[in-house]
Amino acid sequence: MAVAAGSAGVKQMIWIQFAVCTAIILNSGTRFSHDGDVIAEEPGLSRTWIGVILPASVTSLPELVTGISSAASDILPNVAAGDVLGSYMFNLPILPMLDIKRNGLPLSPA
Repeated sequence: MAVAAGSAGVKQMIWIQFAVCTAIILNSGTRFSHDGDVIAEEPGLSRTWIGVILPASVTSLPELVTGISSAASDILPNVAAGDVLGSYMFNLPILPMLDIKRNGLPLSPA
């Protein structure tokens, strides 16, 4: 397989983009955590409640938008079903794995 003359530059650019995206994610996560505390204090909600609801809703928005837009499209109805089923097929096995790892202890302490 022949290596293109500019492939080293392309690889370097990919690593630079990766580093920039990593820095943005780290900065956003730190800010998101701080802003969640501020949001929790204003109405008097617990920080745990905001820490559970806010990230869950934010991380579910892309799937929601994909599901709604593909279901509304006459061309891509299978994408909506694949999005929902794919998410469940990936997330559902995590629970038994966590349960096995906890050696019979509850996943959430009472």
